[in-house]
Amino acid sequence: GARSACVAFHRLHSSCTVQHSVMGAVMGGGSPSEGQKANVFDPSAIKAVLDLSTVQAMRREGYEEDHLHSNLKLSLGFLACLVGASAYIYPIPFPDNRQFLKWCVILYFAFSSLIQTITYIFFRDVAFVSKSKSSQGLKNDFYFRIISKLPRYHTKYKLTFKGVMNDVAYPLVKEVDIQDFFDRDGYFYEKKYWKRLKEIHGEALALMGKKSQ
Repeated sequence: GARSACVAFHRLHSSCTVQHSVMGAVMGGGSPSEGQKANVFDPSAIKAVLDLSTVQAMRREGYEEDHLHSNLKLSLGFLACLVGASAYIYPIPFPDNRQFLKWCVILYFAFSSLIQTITYIFFRDVAFVSKSKSSQGLKNDFYFRIISKLPRYHTKYKLTFKGVMNDVAYPLVKEVDIQDFFDRDGYFYEKKYWKRLKEIHGEALALMGKKSQ
């Protein structure tokens, strides 16, 4: 009865744990990251996990993230909210305030459109932008701008490591197969992914050093 069900559940749980451990050993990434799981049939979910892990990996390499994009969006969003609040608390009642309300609506949509335009043109698919830093072997300070893409129905996660030094960009394009870092249940092997990113990062630094000489 209940005891048999508990025993069966315990065996099933142990079997699943062993299966994931063996899978991790085979994949070379150890155990999957705790809580790091995505729907393997949802490219946007897979990309979100990989983008976040990319940011964490770059921080581990000593890069500080540049929050210009986020700060710009927050500032424009604050202005849009300020316009909306002004329309709400304006002391002159309707319909005498129609002209003021009209300009509030125009400004609100202008700020909202500006946020979308800036995001689409300058920060589309951008996973990480670092602040400038120095490195051995490079004469000048540089920063990285990492662009990521995962087209629908594709298993190739495309990374563009764009090193920028003296306003000159040195892009390095690499593709990684998501099947190498996610098992069939959607568990993410982050350490293995970080290891691959470290290799790509080294190649990007070497490319900058070679072409900037």
